[in-house]
Amino acid sequence: MEHDPVPALARLQAEVRRLVTDHGADPLLQDAMLRVLARPGFALHPKARCRAGLLVLEVHQLISGRSGPAAVKAAAAAEIYMQAAYLFDHLADRDQGPDDGLGPAQELAIAIALLTCAQGAVCEAAFAAGLDGPRLRWVMSWTAECASRCCAGQYLDAHLERQPRATTADSLRMTSLKAGSLGRFATGLGAGLATQDPETLRLCADFGFNVFTYLQMADDLRDARPSPGATGDLAQGKKTMPVVFFQNWQEGRNARPACSIIPPEPAGGWSTGAGEDFESSGARVFSAIVAEAFLNRAKGNLADMGSRLGTGELLERLVTSIEMDPSEVLVAP
Repeated sequence: MEHDPVPALARLQAEVRRLVTDHGADPLLQDAMLRVLARPGFALHPKARCRAGLLVLEVHQLISGRSGPAAVKAAAAAEIYMQAAYLFDHLADRDQGPDDGLGPAQELAIAIALLTCAQGAVCEAAFAAGLDGPRLRWVMSWTAECASRCCAGQYLDAHLERQPRATTADSLRMTSLKAGSLGRFATGLGAGLATQDPETLRLCADFGFNVFTYLQMADDLRDARPSPGATGDLAQGKKTMPVVFFQNWQEGRNARPACSIIPPEPAGGWSTGAGEDFESSGARVFSAIVAEAFLNRAKGNLADMGSRLGTGELLERLVTSIEMDPSEVLVAP
Protein backbone atom coordinates (compact mmCIF):
# COMPACT_ATOMS: atom_id res chain seq x y z
CA MET A 1 0.00 0.00 0.00
CA GLU A 2 1.17 3.54 -0.71
CA HIS A 3 2.80 5.42 2.14
CA ASP A 4 0.82 8.53 1.11
CA PRO A 5 -2.64 8.07 2.67
CA VAL A 6 -4.42 10.08 -0.05
CA PRO A 7 -4.15 7.49 -2.86
CA ALA A 8 -5.24 4.73 -0.46
CA LEU A 9 -8.22 6.81 0.64
CA ALA A 10 -9.13 7.54 -2.98
CA ARG A 11 -9.02 3.83 -3.87
CA LEU A 12 -11.17 3.01 -0.89
CA GLN A 13 -13.79 5.65 -1.69
CA ALA A 14 -13.93 4.59 -5.34
CA GLU A 15 -14.55 1.00 -4.23
CA VAL A 16 -17.33 2.14 -1.88
CA ARG A 17 -19.03 3.95 -4.75
CA ARG A 18 -18.71 0.90 -7.00
CA LEU A 19 -20.18 -1.40 -4.39
CA VAL A 20 -23.17 0.88 -3.87
CA THR A 21 -23.73 1.00 -7.63
CA ASP A 22 -23.40 -2.78 -8.01
CA HIS A 23 -25.37 -3.84 -4.93
CA GLY A 24 -27.99 -1.11 -4.74
CA ALA A 25 -31.05 -2.78 -6.24
CA ASP A 26 -32.56 0.36 -7.74
CA PRO A 27 -31.19 3.71 -8.99
CA LEU A 28 -33.38 5.57 -6.49
CA LEU A 29 -31.90 3.56 -3.60
CA GLN A 30 -28.37 3.95 -4.96
CA ASP A 31 -28.77 7.72 -5.07
CA ALA A 32 -30.08 7.80 -1.49
CA MET A 33 -27.22 5.61 -0.25
CA LEU A 34 -24.67 7.89 -1.88
CA ARG A 35 -26.33 10.97 -0.36
CA VAL A 36 -26.08 9.47 3.11
CA LEU A 37 -22.47 8.41 2.56
CA ALA A 38 -21.63 12.00 1.57
CA ARG A 39 -22.81 13.40 4.92
CA PRO A 40 -20.21 14.89 7.30
CA GLY A 41 -18.42 12.09 9.13
CA PHE A 42 -19.38 9.47 6.52
CA ALA A 43 -17.14 7.69 4.03
CA LEU A 44 -17.69 9.81 0.92
CA HIS A 45 -17.58 13.23 2.54
CA PRO A 46 -14.65 15.35 1.24
CA LYS A 47 -13.09 15.37 4.73
CA ALA A 48 -13.73 11.68 5.46
CA ARG A 49 -11.01 9.82 7.36
CA CYS A 50 -12.31 6.26 6.74
CA ARG A 51 -10.42 4.85 9.70
CA ALA A 52 -12.01 1.40 9.53
CA GLY A 53 -11.22 0.87 5.86
CA LEU A 54 -7.70 2.24 6.03
CA LEU A 55 -7.02 0.06 9.06
CA VAL A 56 -7.93 -3.03 7.01
CA LEU A 57 -5.48 -1.97 4.30
CA GLU A 58 -2.70 -1.29 6.79
CA VAL A 59 -3.12 -4.60 8.63
CA HIS A 60 -3.19 -6.54 5.37
CA GLN A 61 -0.13 -4.65 4.14
CA LEU A 62 1.72 -5.34 7.40
CA ILE A 63 1.14 -9.10 7.12
CA SER A 64 1.32 -9.74 3.37
CA GLY A 65 3.54 -6.89 2.17
CA ARG A 66 1.03 -5.84 -0.47
CA SER A 67 -2.41 -4.33 -0.92
CA GLY A 68 -4.28 -5.90 -3.81
CA PRO A 69 -7.92 -6.04 -4.91
CA ALA A 70 -8.95 -8.39 -2.10
CA ALA A 71 -7.68 -5.97 0.55
CA VAL A 72 -9.42 -3.00 -1.09
CA LYS A 73 -12.73 -4.90 -1.22
CA ALA A 74 -12.34 -5.91 2.42
CA ALA A 75 -11.51 -2.34 3.37
CA ALA A 76 -14.64 -1.09 1.62
CA ALA A 77 -16.68 -3.78 3.41
CA ALA A 78 -15.42 -2.65 6.81
CA GLU A 79 -16.05 1.00 5.99
CA ILE A 80 -19.61 0.34 4.78
CA TYR A 81 -20.34 -1.69 7.91
CA MET A 82 -19.12 1.30 9.90
CA GLN A 83 -21.42 3.65 7.98
CA ALA A 84 -24.40 1.36 8.60
CA ALA A 85 -23.59 1.39 12.32
CA TYR A 86 -23.40 5.20 12.29
CA LEU A 87 -26.80 5.38 10.63
CA PHE A 88 -28.44 2.92 13.03
CA ASP A 89 -27.00 4.90 15.94
CA HIS A 90 -28.32 8.13 14.44
CA LEU A 91 -31.79 6.61 14.11
CA ALA A 92 -31.75 5.17 17.63
CA ASP A 93 -30.74 8.53 19.14
CA ARG A 94 -33.35 10.36 17.02
CA ASP A 95 -30.72 12.90 16.12
CA GLN A 96 -31.59 15.69 13.74
CA GLY A 97 -30.13 14.72 10.39
CA PRO A 98 -28.95 16.96 7.56
CA ASP A 99 -31.57 18.61 5.42
CA ASP A 100 -31.23 16.14 2.54
CA GLY A 101 -34.87 15.15 2.35
CA LEU A 102 -34.51 11.68 3.90
CA GLY A 103 -36.88 10.64 6.68
CA PRO A 104 -36.36 7.96 9.36
CA ALA A 105 -38.10 5.21 7.37
CA GLN A 106 -35.90 5.93 4.35
CA GLU A 107 -32.77 6.01 6.53
CA LEU A 108 -33.70 2.64 8.04
CA ALA A 109 -34.00 1.12 4.57
CA ILE A 110 -30.64 2.66 3.63
CA ALA A 111 -28.96 1.29 6.77
CA ILE A 112 -30.19 -2.23 5.95
CA ALA A 113 -29.10 -1.80 2.33
CA LEU A 114 -25.63 -0.77 3.50
CA LEU A 115 -25.38 -3.95 5.59
CA THR A 116 -26.25 -6.14 2.61
CA CYS A 117 -23.81 -4.17 0.47
CA ALA A 118 -21.05 -4.74 3.01
CA GLN A 119 -21.83 -8.45 3.15
CA GLY A 120 -21.53 -8.61 -0.62
CA ALA A 121 -18.17 -6.86 -0.37
CA VAL A 122 -16.92 -9.46 2.13
CA CYS A 123 -17.89 -12.22 -0.31
CA GLU A 124 -16.10 -10.43 -3.15
CA ALA A 125 -12.98 -9.98 -0.98
CA ALA A 126 -12.92 -13.66 -0.03
CA PHE A 127 -13.28 -14.69 -3.68
CA ALA A 128 -10.56 -12.25 -4.79
CA ALA A 129 -8.24 -13.69 -2.13
CA GLY A 130 -8.90 -17.22 -3.38
CA LEU A 131 -10.24 -18.41 -0.05
CA ASP A 132 -12.09 -21.70 0.16
CA GLY A 133 -12.85 -24.40 2.71
CA PRO A 134 -11.96 -23.58 6.33
CA ARG A 135 -10.55 -20.11 5.57
CA LEU A 136 -13.70 -19.06 3.73
CA ARG A 137 -15.87 -20.37 6.56
CA TRP A 138 -13.71 -18.48 9.05
CA VAL A 139 -14.11 -15.14 7.22
CA MET A 140 -17.88 -15.51 6.94
CA SER A 141 -18.23 -16.64 10.56
CA TRP A 142 -15.99 -13.79 11.69
CA THR A 143 -18.21 -11.28 9.90
CA ALA A 144 -21.36 -12.68 11.49
CA GLU A 145 -19.83 -12.87 14.97
CA CYS A 146 -18.57 -9.28 14.97
CA ALA A 147 -21.83 -7.96 13.53
CA SER A 148 -23.74 -9.80 16.24
CA ARG A 149 -21.54 -8.30 18.97
CA CYS A 150 -22.01 -4.83 17.53
CA CYS A 151 -25.80 -5.34 17.51
CA ALA A 152 -25.58 -6.48 21.14
CA GLY A 153 -23.85 -3.20 21.96
CA GLN A 154 -26.52 -1.22 20.12
CA TYR A 155 -29.23 -3.11 22.02
CA LEU A 156 -27.48 -2.49 25.34
CA ASP A 157 -27.24 1.21 24.48
CA ALA A 158 -31.00 1.35 23.86
CA HIS A 159 -31.66 -0.70 27.01
CA LEU A 160 -29.57 1.60 29.20
CA GLU A 161 -31.31 4.67 27.77
CA ARG A 162 -34.53 3.35 29.33
CA GLN A 163 -32.94 2.94 32.75
CA PRO A 164 -32.79 5.80 35.28
CA ARG A 165 -29.20 4.88 36.21
CA ALA A 166 -26.35 2.77 34.92
CA THR A 167 -22.93 1.77 36.23
CA THR A 168 -19.61 2.65 34.64
CA ALA A 169 -19.19 -1.09 34.00
CA ASP A 170 -22.47 -1.08 32.02
CA SER A 171 -21.28 1.89 29.99
CA LEU A 172 -17.89 0.36 29.27
CA ARG A 173 -19.48 -2.92 28.16
CA MET A 174 -21.82 -1.06 25.83
CA THR A 175 -19.00 1.02 24.33
CA SER A 176 -16.66 -1.93 23.83
CA LEU A 177 -19.41 -4.00 22.18
CA LYS A 178 -20.55 -1.22 19.84
CA ALA A 179 -17.23 0.33 18.88
CA GLY A 180 -14.71 -2.32 19.84
CA SER A 181 -16.49 -5.00 17.81
CA LEU A 182 -16.25 -2.87 14.67
CA GLY A 183 -12.52 -2.43 15.20
CA ARG A 184 -12.12 -6.14 15.87
CA PHE A 185 -13.98 -6.91 12.65
CA ALA A 186 -11.85 -4.55 10.54
CA THR A 187 -8.45 -5.75 11.71
CA GLY A 188 -9.52 -9.41 11.88
CA LEU A 189 -10.83 -9.28 8.33
CA GLY A 190 -7.66 -7.63 7.01
CA ALA A 191 -5.53 -10.22 8.78
CA GLY A 192 -7.76 -13.17 7.87
CA LEU A 193 -7.30 -12.53 4.16
CA ALA A 194 -3.53 -12.56 4.58
CA THR A 195 -2.72 -15.31 7.09
CA GLN A 196 -4.01 -18.41 8.86
CA ASP A 197 -1.76 -18.01 11.90
CA PRO A 198 -4.05 -17.96 14.99
CA GLU A 199 -1.77 -15.81 17.15
CA THR A 200 -1.37 -13.16 14.44
CA LEU A 201 -5.14 -13.10 13.95
CA ARG A 202 -5.68 -12.70 17.68
CA LEU A 203 -3.18 -9.88 18.02
CA CYS A 204 -4.64 -8.00 15.06
CA ALA A 205 -8.21 -8.43 16.30
CA ASP A 206 -7.29 -7.28 19.81
CA PHE A 207 -5.48 -4.27 18.37
CA GLY A 208 -8.58 -3.20 16.44
CA PHE A 209 -10.81 -3.74 19.47
CA ASN A 210 -8.62 -1.62 21.72
CA VAL A 211 -8.10 1.17 19.17
CA PHE A 212 -11.79 1.59 18.36
CA THR A 213 -12.86 1.41 22.00
CA TYR A 214 -10.33 4.13 22.75
CA LEU A 215 -11.55 6.27 19.84
CA GLN A 216 -15.17 6.01 20.97
CA MET A 217 -14.27 6.93 24.53
CA ALA A 218 -12.30 9.93 23.28
CA ASP A 219 -15.34 11.03 21.26
CA ASP A 220 -17.56 10.57 24.31
CA LEU A 221 -15.26 12.87 26.28
CA ARG A 222 -15.49 15.53 23.58
CA ASP A 223 -19.27 15.18 23.35
CA ALA A 224 -20.01 15.13 27.08
CA ARG A 225 -20.28 18.87 27.40
CA PRO A 226 -19.63 20.68 24.11
CA SER A 227 -19.28 24.40 23.56
CA PRO A 228 -22.09 26.63 24.88
CA GLY A 229 -25.21 26.52 22.73
CA ALA A 230 -24.67 22.94 21.55
CA THR A 231 -26.51 19.91 22.93
CA GLY A 232 -24.13 17.43 24.54
CA ASP A 233 -24.44 13.94 25.98
CA LEU A 234 -24.67 15.35 29.51
CA ALA A 235 -27.72 17.44 28.65
CA GLN A 236 -29.36 14.46 26.96
CA GLY A 237 -28.57 12.07 29.80
CA LYS A 238 -26.85 9.54 27.55
CA LYS A 239 -25.18 6.55 29.16
CA THR A 240 -21.63 7.24 28.06
CA MET A 241 -18.80 6.77 30.54
CA PRO A 242 -18.30 10.43 31.59
CA VAL A 243 -22.04 11.06 31.90
CA VAL A 244 -22.68 7.88 33.91
CA PHE A 245 -19.77 8.66 36.23
CA PHE A 246 -21.12 12.16 36.81
CA GLN A 247 -24.72 11.03 37.37
CA ASN A 248 -23.61 8.52 39.99
CA TRP A 249 -21.33 11.09 41.62
CA GLN A 250 -24.17 13.61 41.69
CA GLU A 251 -26.60 11.09 43.12
CA GLY A 252 -24.18 10.17 45.89
CA ARG A 253 -23.59 13.82 46.72
CA ASN A 254 -27.32 14.58 46.85
CA ALA A 255 -27.86 11.58 49.13
CA ARG A 256 -25.68 13.18 51.82
CA PRO A 257 -27.39 15.41 54.40
CA ALA A 258 -27.36 19.03 53.28
CA CYS A 259 -26.07 21.63 55.74
CA SER A 260 -28.56 24.21 54.56
CA ILE A 261 -32.25 24.99 54.61
CA ILE A 262 -32.09 24.98 50.80
CA PRO A 263 -32.62 21.42 49.48
CA PRO A 264 -29.95 20.02 47.16
CA GLU A 265 -30.53 20.11 43.43
CA PRO A 266 -32.05 16.79 42.24
CA ALA A 267 -29.78 14.48 40.27
CA GLY A 268 -30.29 14.50 36.51
CA GLY A 269 -31.44 17.27 34.24
CA TRP A 270 -29.27 20.12 33.07
CA SER A 271 -28.33 23.51 34.40
CA THR A 272 -25.34 25.78 34.47
CA GLY A 273 -24.63 24.49 37.97
CA ALA A 274 -24.73 20.91 36.73
CA GLY A 275 -22.21 21.80 34.06
CA GLU A 276 -19.88 23.32 36.62
CA ASP A 277 -20.34 20.29 38.86
CA PHE A 278 -19.48 18.00 35.96
CA GLU A 279 -16.13 19.70 35.53
CA SER A 280 -15.30 19.29 39.22
CA SER A 281 -16.67 15.75 39.64
CA GLY A 282 -13.65 13.96 38.17
CA ALA A 283 -15.76 12.50 35.33
CA ARG A 284 -13.38 13.73 32.64
CA VAL A 285 -10.25 12.53 34.35
CA PHE A 286 -11.73 9.13 35.23
CA SER A 287 -12.96 8.56 31.66
CA ALA A 288 -9.67 9.72 30.17
CA ILE A 289 -7.77 7.25 32.37
CA VAL A 290 -9.99 4.37 31.22
CA ALA A 291 -9.61 5.44 27.59
CA GLU A 292 -5.82 5.65 28.01
CA ALA A 293 -5.81 2.06 29.30
CA PHE A 294 -7.27 0.88 25.99
CA LEU A 295 -4.73 2.93 24.04
CA ASN A 296 -1.92 1.37 26.06
CA ARG A 297 -3.33 -2.08 25.35
CA ALA A 298 -3.34 -1.24 21.65
CA LYS A 299 0.29 -0.15 21.89
CA GLY A 300 1.10 -3.46 23.59
CA ASN A 301 -0.66 -5.37 20.81
CA LEU A 302 1.32 -3.34 18.29
CA ALA A 303 4.62 -4.15 19.98
CA ASP A 304 3.77 -7.86 19.93
CA MET A 305 2.77 -7.65 16.28
CA GLY A 306 6.01 -5.87 15.45
CA SER A 307 8.04 -8.59 17.18
CA ARG A 308 6.12 -11.27 15.32
CA LEU A 309 5.92 -9.70 11.86
CA GLY A 310 8.83 -7.30 11.72
CA THR A 311 8.03 -3.63 11.21
CA GLY A 312 4.75 -2.07 12.22
CA GLU A 313 5.50 1.44 10.95
CA LEU A 314 2.11 1.96 9.32
CA LEU A 315 0.17 1.03 12.42
CA GLU A 316 2.54 3.00 14.65
CA ARG A 317 1.69 6.11 12.61
CA LEU A 318 -1.98 5.30 13.04
CA VAL A 319 -1.68 5.11 16.83
CA THR A 320 0.26 8.37 16.92
CA SER A 321 -2.36 10.09 14.77
CA ILE A 322 -5.31 9.09 16.97
CA GLU A 323 -3.81 9.72 20.41
CA MET A 324 -5.92 12.36 22.11
CA ASP A 325 -4.59 15.76 23.05
CA PRO A 326 -5.27 16.06 26.82
CA SER A 327 -6.18 19.74 26.43
CA GLU A 328 -8.89 18.75 23.95
CA VAL A 329 -10.82 16.49 26.29
CA LEU A 330 -9.76 17.42 29.82
CA VAL A 331 -10.35 21.15 29.61
CA ALA A 332 -13.94 22.45 29.71
CA PRO A 333 -15.08 24.09 26.47
